Amino acid sequence: MIEMLVVIRGAGDIASGIALRLHRAGMRVVMCDLAVPTSIRRTVCFSEAIRLGETLVEDVRGMLCGNVEAARAAVAAGDVAVLVDPKAACVRDLAPDALVDAILAKRNLGTTRDMAPVVIGVGPGFTARQDCDAAVETMRGHYLGRVYYEGSPIPNTAVPGLIGGYAGERVMRAPADGVFEPCVEIGAQVKAGDVCATVAGEPMCATIDGVVRGLLQAGVPVRAGMKSGDVDPRCHPEYIESSSDKALAVGGGVLEAILSLSGALGEKNVRVPDDFAEKTVQTAPLNGSLSDAGFVSAIADELAAGRRVGFASLLATRGSMPRHEGARLAVTEKDRLLGTVGGGAIERLAIERARAARDGGSPSLAWYRTGDEMACGGDALLAVRSLTADDLPVLLALRDALEHDESASVTERWSDPAAPTLELAPAARLAGPTWDDARATYREPVAAPSRLHVFGAGHVGAALVAMASAVGFECHVYDDRPELATSANLPAATSVTCGAFDELAAGAVIGPRDSVVVLTHGHAHDETVLLAVLSRDVQPAYVGCIGSARKAALAREHLVAAGVPQERVDAVAMPIGLAIGAVTPAEIALAIVAQLVRRRVERRGAGPGKGERA
Repeated sequence: MIEMLVVIRGAGDIASGIALRLHRAGMRVVMCDLAVPTSIRRTVCFSEAIRLGETLVEDVRGMLCGNVEAARAAVAAGDVAVLVDPKAACVRDLAPDALVDAILAKRNLGTTRDMAPVVIGVGPGFTARQDCDAAVETMRGHYLGRVYYEGSPIPNTAVPGLIGGYAGERVMRAPADGVFEPCVEIGAQVKAGDVCATVAGEPMCATIDGVVRGLLQAGVPVRAGMKSGDVDPRCHPEYIESSSDKALAVGGGVLEAILSLSGALGEKNVRVPDDFAEKTVQTAPLNGSLSDAGFVSAIADELAAGRRVGFASLLATRGSMPRHEGARLAVTEKDRLLGTVGGGAIERLAIERARAARDGGSPSLAWYRTGDEMACGGDALLAVRSLTADDLPVLLALRDALEHDESASVTERWSDPAAPTLELAPAARLAGPTWDDARATYREPVAAPSRLHVFGAGHVGAALVAMASAVGFECHVYDDRPELATSANLPAATSVTCGAFDELAAGAVIGPRDSVVVLTHGHAHDETVLLAVLSRDVQPAYVGCIGSARKAALAREHLVAAGVPQERVDAVAMPIGLAIGAVTPAEIALAIVAQLVRRRVERRGAGPGKGERA
């Protein structure tokens, strides 16, 4: 028996699988969750103890405890203790040997390395040796359950893992904002179209046949689109009473990390895999835009830590400029540079003034003429100020909107030059950034980065992902070849999924602002993907497919014959890319990226001279 006390943040199904692994290894486990948990697979969640007082997950009992002393008594009796304590304040009194953050919020919600001798982060949002001592992979596939002693797990793809051949289809989402009211029990057999719950009078229906694997509890407030239920197409009712393979695999990784880092087995046994560097996922650069969640998050993290940030923005431009209104640059207290306003002389000036503002200098708003120092010769209205903790709520709300793929608008008011303000509002009908000189007010629409779905991870696909991510596309890659569909082959991709192309195309979560590029290794696969994409009710903003003019003509005939509306077929960029005489994979990728950028600029409604430069 290993006499250790472990606190787990979160008590959902993955956290509960971790708790089972640790409990069975002899560890005492205390779990912390919300007063109204949002667990889906409630039959295997210790969070149910909060609703029922106690619950049984497999053969282990979870007990709701009103305070730390009750939690100590529960674990001493051999139970898992459950506290209503979302911030894990109990850590101060319990002084655990290890803390595990298994909230699975896709970002760190306040866990720090000093909370316990060993701190483990579960899933995306954690970086070993920065905000935790080790992180554990949660993405289904080859690396599930792997422990990272440096670096981070694979970023969230927003695509559920395949179960019984289904991915996104098995998830039921709230149809409206309101209070969740289930109509069936977990374990019920349902058919596609059956009503499983209602929200504000709107039905939430199953989209496939199967067994209801999970549902939110009654009375939980939900937002439209929030994951609220899960149907298992394998139709094994007994599965609902046992932890999933994923939960136990992740639990095994957490157990390994705790034992290795704590020295519970004697000498510490931390080993970084030889091929670790190949498996880490590189993130796209911070482009200096309030539509860049990474940029916003980096600034918010600085402010949350109590540090000031110098902030420079282009609020208006005239003539030719390397970047236009909406370009941002931030300078942290440690002189880390985030974003860019275009380089050259204006960049140097922006950095200098941002540093001064960060260190207590006054805000400034002035036109800057580049003609004397930069070849482009345009003018820019450069606004510089410091950001402080007072601005943190706006940035956190903006980050939340971007992470939920919600549009919004940002307003900066400079009517009082000594005290400019930053505000966030619901999305407004703005064609692009606007500066109102009379009111000294700037408004800008913001939205999450454009997603690019690339079907095909060969030479062109790999080159395309590298280039597209550098210009702000969030790249998701799909291929049926395991040797190519890896993060090592595609380090700039947000997600890489391997499987049959028909299943991949059917399961991909593709929105109306997304772009799709088809580059598979066979004409038949290309047409399979195109048919699946073009048959969707909601069409992406751009669809392109590689191939010759002859192949394009044949593919169009086949798609129309299969029932795809002619206007959708005609809208496909096929052959794909701008006509630049591309021959090599890198040149072809460049032609495709150029076309993607042009289409993106056209959708944004850029004015004359903006977006037309090479």
